[in-house]
Amino acid sequence: MKNIIWVVKRIFYILLCFILNIFIWRDKNIFLFGMLMNEEEKFIFNTRFLFLYLTNKEEYNGKIKPILLCDDDKIIKTFNKYGYKNVFKRNSLKGFFYTLRAKYYFTDTYKAQVTDCIGLFLKPIIINLWHGVPLKRIEYDDPLIAVNKFGQRKDIVGLIYNILVNKDDYHAVTSDYDSQKRQSSFRLKPEQCAIVGNPRLDAIYNHFKNEEIFIEKDFENIENFKKQNKKIFLYMPTFRDTKKDISGWLQSKTVHNFLQNNNIILACKLHTNDKSIVDVCCENIYKINSNSDIYSLLKYSDALITDYSSIYFDYLLLDKPIIYYPLDLEEYQTKCRGFYAPYDELTAGVKAYNEQELIKAIQDVINGIDNYKEERKVLRDKMFKYQDGRNCERVLEWIKSLDK
Repeated sequence: MKNIIWVVKRIFYILLCFILNIFIWRDKNIFLFGMLMNEEEKFIFNTRFLFLYLTNKEEYNGKIKPILLCDDDKIIKTFNKYGYKNVFKRNSLKGFFYTLRAKYYFTDTYKAQVTDCIGLFLKPIIINLWHGVPLKRIEYDDPLIAVNKFGQRKDIVGLIYNILVNKDDYHAVTSDYDSQKRQSSFRLKPEQCAIVGNPRLDAIYNHFKNEEIFIEKDFENIENFKKQNKKIFLYMPTFRDTKKDISGWLQSKTVHNFLQNNNIILACKLHTNDKSIVDVCCENIYKINSNSDIYSLLKYSDALITDYSSIYFDYLLLDKPIIYYPLDLEEYQTKCRGFYAPYDELTAGVKAYNEQELIKAIQDVINGIDNYKEERKVLRDKMFKYQDGRNCERVLEWIKSLDK
């Protein structure tokens, strides 16, 4: 029944937009951004930083009008407090108006979650910035979700869904590697992928005005840890399709004592889709809100601990040590979505498989032992054509070329 209601609503929106678009022309200077919608709205990923860049860069004032749509009144009030007057409710008159007027629509996730009421015909140009260089198989390449997610079913709802969901026109990618994987996973043509970089990676090199918005508490705490001369190790495991909780080692007294004795803060940031609960039972373990955007905080860390999260590709740009802690590697490869290449070929750092090995790896970082600088450089150059903090600028120049 829910599927039928969704189809009816979608058809209504498409017909309405089609009729209105005959009279309302799209403006190439209006850029529309949709916040991620899941259980709660989140201002994260590449759209966040491109929106902040456009809104606060004087050279674009009066030339490009960025509009952000969301459904939460509290979020809009927070934006207003920071001086943003270009954030509107998705289903308001202004929201609907800008939906019809914007020539460009930016997303960085699945449109099943973020699609606004845009028409199938005369629709805006949809640019997917995505949210990371793929390590794991995604979208059509993901054997666990492709059948259900993209309507590859033989029933009528699946077929209609495939027709009614707007498709991406272009993707912004970071390298030839990223382009190839995006073409495969999203069924794109080479000309639909532009190697211009990811906007959020600019935060590694530059400060964005108001980049602390919605992460104020985490931003302040991390800065305070650095002022206290504490070493900050960022722990970011990936989300498991099996929903397995792998955070048990954080309860270890041996780990707690080691952190305390070495003046280390272990800052834990779970994937936004991860429902695991990290119980903070040690003053040297800090839990970052899972909805916080981590990219404004990366530069404050001394090293990264992860398993299969593609954030370690982005972390390569900092040229700081990476410790891999793949506790369930074999299980992940067989029961989850799997990788695009053998794990060892896509990693550049020491691997720890138990608590003792992890502690030793952390101790080596503290002692200044770093044996993977060359491996990081090789992998970094493979994943990122540009490493200069000017991705937002390149994205906008590329969009100008689309108008021509």
